[in-house]
Amino acid sequence: MSEKEQHDRLRQDAWNYALNSYGYGYIYSLRSEKLNKNLKIITFLGILIPVLIGGIVTTYGLTSPILKYLLIITAPLSIVQLIISVWSVVANWTTSYAYYLETSLDNCNLSSNFEKIGKYPPQSVNDLKLELEKVIVLRENRDKQDNRYPLNEIEKRRGMRYSLRKYKRSCAGCDIIPVNMDSSNCGVCGKF
Repeated sequence: MSEKEQHDRLRQDAWNYALNSYGYGYIYSLRSEKLNKNLKIITFLGILIPVLIGGIVTTYGLTSPILKYLLIITAPLSIVQLIISVWSVVANWTTSYAYYLETSLDNCNLSSNFEKIGKYPPQSVNDLKLELEKVIVLRENRDKQDNRYPLNEIEKRRGMRYSLRKYKRSCAGCDIIPVNMDSSNCGVCGKF
């Protein structure tokens, strides 16, 4: 293989790593958004119910007939909120949320680093290999950490579609360049 071919192959590798890292960042950001929404709902219900009851008691007193109806309405909500709160603690949602944010940012940064290598590579093959290997080590470390919260196949296909769309590349499975995030029947960038 000539030096030019090696150089081109390494640049292509950098772009492939950029594409994959970008997809991972996207999926972990979706996970963090979902958890953030759930945590906000739990927090809202945890504050709303006591405030409603306290407001009624303060305004109308303990003997108010409104209090009886309010308790009938808020008791089931309180139980649901309590169950979800216990589940969020057991499932460690706050730690997962913080991790998803961190890995999303790291994956996007890795994608940018690979992209820079692909766009503005060093002239010599050896320098290019060295630059690429530095970022690959960071990618491998991130992958090891991300194995604690692995992506399922559906998420991987969604991330692939998102990345293919961003980088305007055709899918290896269906040979189509995605223009939107609508799922397709493709086993590589669809079925999610």
